[in-house]
Amino acid sequence: MRLIRRIISISLLLMILFFCDQWLVTYLKERHEIEYDFVVGETTFQVKENYWKEYGDLYHVEISLGNEKFYYTFPNLFQKKKKILVDIKMIQKDDLVCIYPILEKEDSSHNIECSRQGTLYSYQTMRNDPTVQEFVESLKKESLASSGWEVESEEGVFVTQSTAFPKNILDEDKIVVWYYQGIEIISSKEQKNVSLLNWDKYENKHGVLVGKNYLVPAYQSNRVFDFSQITVVDVTSSDFWTVQFPQTVSQNTYINGVVDGKVYYLDKDNVVQYEFNPEKRTVRIVGNQELNAQYYNGEWETVNIYDLINTEKKFTVNDAGGIDFQREDIVEVLAADGVYYYYTQSGDFYRVLKAFPEKAMFLFHADSPNNVILNRDTLYYISGDTLYYYNEEAGNKRIVKNNEFLYNTMNRIQVYKESKS
Repeated sequence: MRLIRRIISISLLLMILFFCDQWLVTYLKERHEIEYDFVVGETTFQVKENYWKEYGDLYHVEISLGNEKFYYTFPNLFQKKKKILVDIKMIQKDDLVCIYPILEKEDSSHNIECSRQGTLYSYQTMRNDPTVQEFVESLKKESLASSGWEVESEEGVFVTQSTAFPKNILDEDKIVVWYYQGIEIISSKEQKNVSLLNWDKYENKHGVLVGKNYLVPAYQSNRVFDFSQITVVDVTSSDFWTVQFPQTVSQNTYINGVVDGKVYYLDKDNVVQYEFNPEKRTVRIVGNQELNAQYYNGEWETVNIYDLINTEKKFTVNDAGGIDFQREDIVEVLAADGVYYYYTQSGDFYRVLKAFPEKAMFLFHADSPNNVILNRDTLYYISGDTLYYYNEEAGNKRIVKNNEFLYNTMNRIQVYKESKS
């Protein structure tokens, strides 16, 4: 009997050790790359599934059907397991193929993708195509849903200078709009303004969002734009306060960039570089003729301060990660979690995955886009008199309309995203 109990105890211990070992292997796993066939009825898709923890804890997935290829990112809702697809919905008519993957766990962060003769299109681009509309209706009948398939709200609320469309705004977003005497703070729940000046400052040269804090200099007057204080506005509460600089900063100052919750100013007239931490309410000099200047390009380095003064060079926080997009008309590349977005001089926006850089998906077109921002997985941009956002799930949504956007595009908007619970 003792022998049997001992055998049972040892067996249980070995089982516990085995499962602990498997859990540790999964928990510590940084990535996997697998290929497999996925059969739906008489159709066989080829799937390449990459999980990369270092790129936002995301799955990057290529789904192929003959020459047509589709590319998706999915959040890690699956404890890093392999083969996360359970179904692939598809419609195929003439030369157009559209798919919508179904995952093991419900996820609404993706949308329909379409391919025609090897060119990949987002749902936003193809949503008015009759075949795509037919596909959406068939998906709705299966109780599948996406905010991008619904009609956007036309209900507007006037703030100070802008009209906001609260029902179109993402729940976690705080939109900051410069309105010449202060900022409007616009969310889906409330819209307010914070007055910072008693006169109009048309060019918002020094306004910047650092974390949840919006920073604006306390200028000496409407004629003298030197300053010795910065006003800090907490956009989540609308509280504000001022922080004193060690000396007067000239109006001939530009922002090098924002790194790790700190903003860096370079006073060209006085040859001084400042580091300002709004959370700690501290200012320190990090560059001058003796120290030279600090420059950030993924890593910190000391550079000749006059090289920055002469070129107004800014820190590099977005780059192509060594990817050659093979285009000469790219205006800017924006990167987040192994996903790259770029837009061209003609206003065409594209997305490329680091795991599959050979194929770009055409997202949408915008006329003369400006103030383009990437925050997490969402693009924000002004076109005409309207601020829009775009992400894979929702597509394009207008969120703020302001007639002044037509005449002044300098640093008009910023976006703060609260952490999702």
